[in-house]
Amino acid sequence: MAVLLSGQSKIRWTGDGHRQEAIARPGVAWICPAGVHESDVEIIGTMPESLHIFLPPSLVGESALSNFDIDPAKVQLAYAGGVPDPMVLHIGQLFGGLLNRSLEPTDRLFLDGIQMALVAHLLGTYSSGRWHPAVRVPTIDPKRLQRVFDFIEARIAAEISLNDLAAEACLSPFHFARMFRKATGLTPHRYVTERRIEAAKEKLRLAGSSLVEIALDTGFGSQANFTRVFRKMTGLTPGQYRALVTG
Repeated sequence: MAVLLSGQSKIRWTGDGHRQEAIARPGVAWICPAGVHESDVEIIGTMPESLHIFLPPSLVGESALSNFDIDPAKVQLAYAGGVPDPMVLHIGQLFGGLLNRSLEPTDRLFLDGIQMALVAHLLGTYSSGRWHPAVRVPTIDPKRLQRVFDFIEARIAAEISLNDLAAEACLSPFHFARMFRKATGLTPHRYVTERRIEAAKEKLRLAGSSLVEIALDTGFGSQANFTRVFRKMTGLTPGQYRALVTG
């Protein structure tokens, strides 16, 4: 299985014999049982950070028997590609935290615990009898969605309204808001705010502009609003972030 930890892009791939497409952002997961193949992967945009976790069939079988009283010989996970799964994201982040440092003897029990939590979640959610792919609902055509993304990047310093974005997609504001969230997992406001935060981070790393200039250049309007939103989104003030990344 794999889970996206950070970044955002559009991914097309062939999975379980079918051509598929998804907006990949943190929390989107791929559950790929043994024997199912994925190929022809095409990433449109920047390469997102992902974590791949390989679980031995014996571990899945043991958990099926002990936690669900299921005959291991009858256990079969369903293929689920490009699905949002907050639990898998949380578990992936825990695994990721362990990979970034040397393991201590006391980590063994913790590692065993999150490993079993992952197996139990997969069995409880993605076993063949339980997993049903989401019914496809109307969403924004990829070309229209890309126009919206491009519009946001070009206007990151300016005020952006819901009407502006809906017009780029040739949809009513109501339908645009619903379809944008279905396509990206975010409201338009949240997406624009995250893009502004990322643009501000880039400028903070360069250390060439004042906080007021960065606030204006990334559409926050004032240093006070910039600081408030940045701290809410990252847990740090812009000044603290700059000090952290520039040493």
